[in-house]
Amino acid sequence: MDRISLPAVPAIAAAALVPWTVGIATLLPRTATARHWNIVWAGLDVAIIAGLASTSRLARRRDRRVVPAAVATATLMCADVWFDLCTTDAGRPFATACASAAVELAVAATCLVVARTADPAESLPSSPKCW
Repeated sequence: MDRISLPAVPAIAAAALVPWTVGIATLLPRTATARHWNIVWAGLDVAIIAGLASTSRLARRRDRRVVPAAVATATLMCADVWFDLCTTDAGRPFATACASAAVELAVAATCLVVARTADPAESLPSSPKCW
């Protein structure tokens, strides 16, 4: 039996997710009640805060580990914008969410610029340093 090549795994997963996503889109109810809603949002925001702080710290130190930190942070921020816009009521709340989304997407884009401009030749720190 031939082993599946590592690059094929994401393609297989993507293909498997298509029917799953169609099922979710067509079978789930339009509304739902969620327990611990506040903890979910606060947890996501804490992860974003940690990512932004890590990205800033690693970028200032010119540490090449800034790339995954910055990309992960930008990804979390884009997910946060998506959920904010999809779960906000129409009218003024949605307008406010759109304004917040613009700011958050600008910060996420900045994280991606930090990742893109990082020097891959920079070495990892030789010894741990305190913040």
